[in-house]
Amino acid sequence: MNLEFIIALADHRYLGKVLIPYLIKDIGAFKTIHAHVLSSEFEKCDHIFSEPEKDLVRIIEKYSDESLVRKFSHSENVSAFFNSLEEKFFKDRVSPFIDKQIHECIRIIRGSKIRLFRKSDKYSNLYDEDEIQISVLNAEVVYCFEKLENETRYSLQIFQEEEEIKVLNRNVEIITNEPCILHHRNKLYVFNSLNAKRLTPFFTKEFVSIPSAVEEKYYKTFILNAVKEDARIIAKGFSIIEEDATLKAVLSLEKNLKYEPVLVLRFYYNNEEFLPQSARQFIVSFLKENNRIAFHRIRRDFEREQGIVNYLEALGLISENGAFTPKGFQMLEKSNALYNLIIWLNDHKKQLTEKGIEVVQQKLEKKYFTGKQELNVKLVGVSDWFDIYAVVHFGDFEIPFIKLKKYILNDIREFELPSGEIAILPEEWFVEYKQILPFSQSKGNLLKLSKHHFPVIKKTIKEVDRDVIRKLEKISNNSEKIEIPETLNAGLRPYQHEGFNWLYRLYLNDFGGCLADDMGLGKTLQAITLLLKLKRLKNMNYTPGSGNNQNQWSLFQENENQVFQPASIIVLPTSLVYNWENELNKFSPSLKVIRYTGSQRRKDVNLKEAIKYYDVVLTTYGTVRNDIDLLSELEFFYVIIDESQYIKNPASKIYKAILKLKSRNRLVLTGTPIENSLMDLWSQLNFLNRGMLGNQAYFQRYFITPIEKNNDVEVNEKLQLMIRPFILRRKKEEVAKDLPPLMEQVRYCSMEKNQQKIYEKEKSVIRNAILENIEKHGIEKSSIVVLQGLAKLRQLANHPSMVNNDYIEESGKFSEIFSALDNLMAENHKVLIFSSFVKHLDLLKSRIEENEWKYSMLTGQTLNREKVINDFQEDEENRIFLISLKAGGVGLNLVEADYVFIIDPWWNPAAEMQAINRAHRIGQDKHVFVYRFITKNSIEEKIQQLQVKKSLLAEKFINSNNPFKEITKEELTGLFK
Repeated sequence: MNLEFIIALADHRYLGKVLIPYLIKDIGAFKTIHAHVLSSEFEKCDHIFSEPEKDLVRIIEKYSDESLVRKFSHSENVSAFFNSLEEKFFKDRVSPFIDKQIHECIRIIRGSKIRLFRKSDKYSNLYDEDEIQISVLNAEVVYCFEKLENETRYSLQIFQEEEEIKVLNRNVEIITNEPCILHHRNKLYVFNSLNAKRLTPFFTKEFVSIPSAVEEKYYKTFILNAVKEDARIIAKGFSIIEEDATLKAVLSLEKNLKYEPVLVLRFYYNNEEFLPQSARQFIVSFLKENNRIAFHRIRRDFEREQGIVNYLEALGLISENGAFTPKGFQMLEKSNALYNLIIWLNDHKKQLTEKGIEVVQQKLEKKYFTGKQELNVKLVGVSDWFDIYAVVHFGDFEIPFIKLKKYILNDIREFELPSGEIAILPEEWFVEYKQILPFSQSKGNLLKLSKHHFPVIKKTIKEVDRDVIRKLEKISNNSEKIEIPETLNAGLRPYQHEGFNWLYRLYLNDFGGCLADDMGLGKTLQAITLLLKLKRLKNMNYTPGSGNNQNQWSLFQENENQVFQPASIIVLPTSLVYNWENELNKFSPSLKVIRYTGSQRRKDVNLKEAIKYYDVVLTTYGTVRNDIDLLSELEFFYVIIDESQYIKNPASKIYKAILKLKSRNRLVLTGTPIENSLMDLWSQLNFLNRGMLGNQAYFQRYFITPIEKNNDVEVNEKLQLMIRPFILRRKKEEVAKDLPPLMEQVRYCSMEKNQQKIYEKEKSVIRNAILENIEKHGIEKSSIVVLQGLAKLRQLANHPSMVNNDYIEESGKFSEIFSALDNLMAENHKVLIFSSFVKHLDLLKSRIEENEWKYSMLTGQTLNREKVINDFQEDEENRIFLISLKAGGVGLNLVEADYVFIIDPWWNPAAEMQAINRAHRIGQDKHVFVYRFITKNSIEEKIQQLQVKKSLLAEKFINSNNPFKEITKEELTGLFK
């Protein structure tokens, strides 16, 4: 079927002239209407619709009866809507909406081949003469004003492509009111901006007469507006004078209707104001002199105005509804919106002024400084301090930066200038200097910073003098290898040499440091190497006296050129005293060591004189706490804190006592610098480099809360930057290439006071019983009594509660085991714990459960053996395996573990090696650390000594079915000395 899509101009009984889409069929003499087109029936029609045709249908449907009811009324139906429609509402709301849709339709028809017809209500057919022509160009109107002696005459002329269109007494139809569309003699005339009301008088009259009585008002209103509209005007009897005027651009900081701060751009011509989005082209003024009337008209310089808008956009502003804001401004916190705009003006004021854009403020509560503000900072090194010379320039005002310190620390951004203006401090000053200012000291207009803040200083302050640069390079340089002292009885592995190198560099720069290597990597040896490297001559010589066991001191003549230094004090848990003493004697016998520990320590010894002779004083946390009044009077060369997690609580008496120790240098050793909170870190670093991280409250507010509660990555990076030079931590995996596959170490454990008493008392009873039995029955027949006695002493050495259920106090070995476990759990290692006594494992199990650590346990009574093993192997959180030596000494593959604890070693090394091989075997991709825990001054230590001194005795007990056939009475009784 040959159908054509057309638009018909028709009459609506309520709406007036409207457009309707039809499909028509040409049958020769006329055209019949085939269908009224609806968008819902596009697919049902026998016509393929083009996109312009579809657009027209959809637009026209916007003013269908049903659509208008939905848009402008809550009426139930169309009849109710039109019956209640008020004329004013129709003219003000409905008619402009329909006019807008008709204009859009005419625009589409102009750009297509779609035809427009005038359709009469009387006829259902269309004829060729009903087609309406639409010119591509809009019609123009000319305003004609003629001032006569007693009146002014006003008329209009209409032109379509220079052809005048007469409308006087003609059949003219108004299709839309504003802008006006006329239908006349099958032609459609479309105007740019003319309102139909201005045309209607001239449908019936040639001109409009304005009497002289109201003439001036008419000139000041109607004619003035016509001149403003850039309309074509024929003026007779008065003048329209074109003038040039200077454009003035003003950028105003103010608040919009939502009370939000914005930048508003305004253009001024002869004090008349325009916003950039204003379409008005002219500034017109009315002037009457001597009854002569003139209009002075200035044309806006849109090109220059747009150039200014483009310039602001190039500076980073974006425009929305006439208001300018920087890019990303809407994403910023509303509370800082005004500040951000002021900072933007501070940064760009000079550029704006050079471009001729004036910056003003309106309707604000305060007068803000919008000029250039600049911070000049220079860093100068002075001995152990850095001097910061900092001045801020707010325009012509020069303010020492130190005056802004309290503002930056308290997040106050408003600073009042001497002029009374309020300067807004940039956020970057807070970001960059907030981490420095809490640690600075004020001296006049200077800020002084300790040199241990060099990492932050180096990153923050750009202008640094050459001396400071050299100083910073010296501090940061850790590449030069320091020679290891020749008297060290050990070879350092590469990572240990690097650690010693790092410690020595800290010493050269008077910094305290935290050596935080994994357990087993030799922190003690690295510290001993440092002390040996720094050993100096002493000016006192200690001579042990006789009689009453008094210590005597003799003073030698001092050499003026000798360099003397006091002893270093090492503070450690009681259980580690012997281990340190043993390793000092083993690796550095030239270092003179004195113990100042225990209830039997000689408080009458003149420590002030002693530390001139000795190189190292070993003491415990408890001793420091109890004797701090005495110890705080002395000055030590180094204070070294081992297992420094003991001082993690800044409120503890131990921490407060440790801080009172005086020394030239400080060092802490720990495998777990942070156990629970970042406050652990603050405590240790505050001991090492006092004030380095600010006071406790500051650290809580600016580091702990943002990092631990808010997971603030930026703050975390700042803290890392500050502490990185003062903490050296290597994990076992990082230095694996430098380690042997298996490393073994003996951890000697001192008994607790009551444990020692119980042990000594029981040892005496057992020794007497064994000797008496041997006298009566001989060694061979006394074997049961001997073995029972030895077993009981071993249990007491482990934990007295293994023998006496009523014992509620601690055990030295037990404490040492859990101290090591604390470190390993914090480092996420897996550990196998072997014991000959199930009861010992049960004691450990109870404490492990209190700590809420996951564990597995394997003994002879374990029924679900395979499940227990799989739980340890497959669960990452299960990191402790308690194993009885008999049940788990063979047949297990536990390569998931990299630490092995033998917690009650005995005289069968073969059994121990079988246990160690559960982890140290094929398939193990980690280095294995083995710790044997031996209670000092116990039967365990005696057996170890005999194994070393008399291996034959060990062979007797290992290889003989009845060792008592081979052992002598003297060898046996020696175990009980």
